[in-house]
Amino acid sequence: MKLTADNHQRTAGGICCLIFALIAFNAIESRAQKALCFRVDMREPIECGLFSPLDSDQVIIRGSFNDWSGNDYCLTDIDQDDIYENSFRIDADSDSIHEFKYLIIKSNGQELWEKRPNPNNMPYGNRSIDSTLNRIDDFDFDKYFLGAIGKDVVFSEKEIKNDFIQFRRTLEDQHCCLYEYTSKPKLDSLFDSQFRLLTRPLSAVEFYRVLTPITAKIGCGHTAVWMAGGYWDLGKNKLFPLTIRLIAGEVVVAGSYADSVVMERGSILQEIDGVPVSRILAEMRANYSADAMNRHFIDSQIERRFPLIYARRFGFKDKFQVTYTLPNKESSEIMELSPASISAVRAVVFSNFNHPPLHMKMIDSETVLLKIPTFIYYDRVPFFTNFIDSCFAVIRQKSLKQLILDLRGNDGGDPFCAAPLFSYLQKSPTRYFAEPYGKYAELARPLPLPENHYRGELFTLIDGRCFSTNGHFCSLLKYHKIGQFVGTESGATYKCNSGKNTEIHLQNTRIILTFGRSTFAAAVEGMDKTKPIVPDIPVRETVQDFLADKDLFIETALQQIARKNKFGGNR
Repeated sequence: MKLTADNHQRTAGGICCLIFALIAFNAIESRAQKALCFRVDMREPIECGLFSPLDSDQVIIRGSFNDWSGNDYCLTDIDQDDIYENSFRIDADSDSIHEFKYLIIKSNGQELWEKRPNPNNMPYGNRSIDSTLNRIDDFDFDKYFLGAIGKDVVFSEKEIKNDFIQFRRTLEDQHCCLYEYTSKPKLDSLFDSQFRLLTRPLSAVEFYRVLTPITAKIGCGHTAVWMAGGYWDLGKNKLFPLTIRLIAGEVVVAGSYADSVVMERGSILQEIDGVPVSRILAEMRANYSADAMNRHFIDSQIERRFPLIYARRFGFKDKFQVTYTLPNKESSEIMELSPASISAVRAVVFSNFNHPPLHMKMIDSETVLLKIPTFIYYDRVPFFTNFIDSCFAVIRQKSLKQLILDLRGNDGGDPFCAAPLFSYLQKSPTRYFAEPYGKYAELARPLPLPENHYRGELFTLIDGRCFSTNGHFCSLLKYHKIGQFVGTESGATYKCNSGKNTEIHLQNTRIILTFGRSTFAAAVEGMDKTKPIVPDIPVRETVQDFLADKDLFIETALQQIARKNKFGGNR
C-alpha cells in the first residue's frame, strides 16, 4: 500500500493533537442542509505550545462535505476561554453521514491533523457527524507533534504499560499460531521479563526496543511492530542515505538515496557514528521478524530496509559519520554524510507495491529469461495472468527448451498470480494449497494443465527475499522436483501465517502491530517448515563479483544449461 502525503491528508485526514467537542443541534428538516455547531477545546494544545493563537495559528475543519480541503471552515474563540467554535450549514441529505477532522494550521503553513479520534471508524479514525450528539468527547492528542516544536516525545510509565498489556493481549487472543516456534512457557517468560523493564517513562524508540525481542521470537514474518506515522513525520529528511549489500560478511556500499551523498561503490562500511557495523547488524538481526526466524530473510530485509530499521532502533540523525575502506584498500577513511528523505527511501524499499514491470527476454534461440519481481498484483490479476499466458504461448511457439525463472526479490503477493504461473510448470494437475482457504478455496483442487504448459528445462533463481506466497510457490517446485534452484537459501518455506493479516495501533504510543490470524500451507508433505528452500546449485557472490557488475546467478544458470546441453540431462 502506498499513500502520497496529499492523498493521506485529503482522504485519511492526517494528524493533530487537540482537545475537542462536537455538539450537533437544531437539525434542519430539509434534505439539503443541516446546521451544526462545532466546538473544540484547545487548552491543552495551547499549554503544551502546539497551538499558539498569538502567533496566528488557526484551527479549522475539513471533511467529506468540503472534499477534505480548503480553510473555509475556520473556528474562533469569541469569549477567550480557549474553546474554539463556529456554526456551519452542511450540505447533505437528511440521512447522510459525513466524516471530518479538526486540524491546526500553523502560522508557517504547517498542517497538524488529528490522528485517529474515532479508532473504531476504520481505516482512518475519522469523526462522524451525528445530530443526536450532545456531549464533550475526550481529545485525540498526538504526542509526536511535540517534536515539531522542539520538545522530547516521551510516554509515561502508565501509558507504555497499558500499551504493552494491549500488545500482549492482542497477540494471545488473536494470533493464529503464537507458540508454533517458541513454546508458551518460554514466550510467557519473555513477555514477563520485557514488561519488568517498564519502570520509567520511555521514548517511542525505547519502547519499540522492548517489544521487538518478543515479535522476533514468535517466528512469524507477518507479525511485527512498526513505528507510528507521527514518528516518521519527525524525521522525514533524517534517514541513513546509503544503499547497502551484505556480501561475504561485509557491509558493501551499493549507492545512495540522496544525490548529494557520494561514496565510491563497493566501499566497505566499518562504523556508523562510532559504532561498529557488526554490532549494529547483530542488534538488527536479533530483533527482526521472520518465518521460523529465518536468517536469510532477515539479512535480505536489512539490505533492503537498512535506513528504516536503523531509524526505528537508533533514531534520526542530522548527520552520519561513517568510517569505511575504499574498494581493494585496507586503510580507513571517515566521511560525514547528509541524511536522505523518507520519500526517497520508501520509493526503493516499497517498489514491489507499485507494480514493477514483468519481463521476458530471449537469451538465445533456445533459452528465455522470465523475470517475476513480485506477485503483488492483487488489483491487477488479469494483467498478470495475461502476461504469463502470452509468455508461455511464445515459448511454445518458438519451441524454447530452457527457461530461467528469476524470482529474486519476490517477497510474495497474491496466490491468484502465483498459482497460474505454477500451473504452466507442473508436470500434471497438482493442488496448490493443502486446504481450501476462504476465497482461495479453488486452489486446493488440482490446477488444470494450460494449453501451452511448459515441458523444457527449468532453472529458478532464488534468494533470501523469496517470502510468503513465493515460499508456497517454490516449495511446490521443490516438492515435485520441477527443475533446479540456483542461488541462495530462500527466506520462506511451505507455510506462513499471512491469512487475514490484521493491523492495530497501540493506544498511547500508536506503534503499529501487524499479525496473522490464520495460516496458508502449500500442498506438500514431509517438508520441514523450519527450513528454507535450499538451492540445488548454490551461488556465493564476492565483493569482486559485485564490483565487476557480474550477475552471478544468471551466469551460473547459463553455465548449467551449457553443461546439460553438452552432456545431456532430463527435466
